[in-house]
Amino acid sequence: MLPATEVKAVVFELDGTLVNTAEDVRFAAEEMLADLKLPSLNVDHVSDWLGDGLDKLIHRILSRKIDGLVPDPVFRLGSALFLKAYQRRNHVSAELYPGVEECLRQLTKDKVPMMVVTNQATSLANDLLIHLGIRNHFTQVLGKDALQEPKPSPDGLLEAALLLHIKPDQIMMVGGSVNDVNAARAAGCGAVCVSYGYNYGVDIQYSAPDAIFDSLAEFPAYLKDEKPRAVKPRSRRNKTATPPAKERR
Repeated sequence: MLPATEVKAVVFELDGTLVNTAEDVRFAAEEMLADLKLPSLNVDHVSDWLGDGLDKLIHRILSRKIDGLVPDPVFRLGSALFLKAYQRRNHVSAELYPGVEECLRQLTKDKVPMMVVTNQATSLANDLLIHLGIRNHFTQVLGKDALQEPKPSPDGLLEAALLLHIKPDQIMMVGGSVNDVNAARAAGCGAVCVSYGYNYGVDIQYSAPDAIFDSLAEFPAYLKDEKPRAVKPRSRRNKTATPPAKERR
């Protein structure tokens, strides 16, 4: 893994790193459950279930379990209802986290190539980035459907390296979950994380990224001089930095 000062490109996670989409997801989840005549969900759990793509999210919401599965007919109906509600919502509550615009503007000014690799569908990810006015900062967006395997597989980062004509270890992964860190380690990339990401309710420090930022506004300076960062523990429900058993590769 190269020092941060030798990084040639940056790959970002989308949800929970650049954009807060949790409120729109909660809205769509509640509408789906109402259409299915199922009890309302405790919305506090939803953000802990994000990060593994739409299919797993639907299974989790319908089963009320992070590793839950529902019968295929139920999943298919629920998925259609959720997507319809989510698209009708039109990202009304989606917002960039503080410091994101500043970070992207500075990296663009510094001519650092940037891509997005997400477990969300490519079309939905592009639509969200366009809606928030930041799609122009990224050379390409790779969603779950564009890859053989989603994160924590390294496929997205390896594909990004091929498209950018650089070596994988010249990429810095910027995310917010253990899946992002594991994907980066498997690809041989550096990995830094935001402190506020969607990570199953677990503090990201237990995933041991190279650095943790409370705001991405700090990140461009990190690439230039690799300042060491002190990481303070945060109190969370769990301390095990592993995804659910059925998510692990």
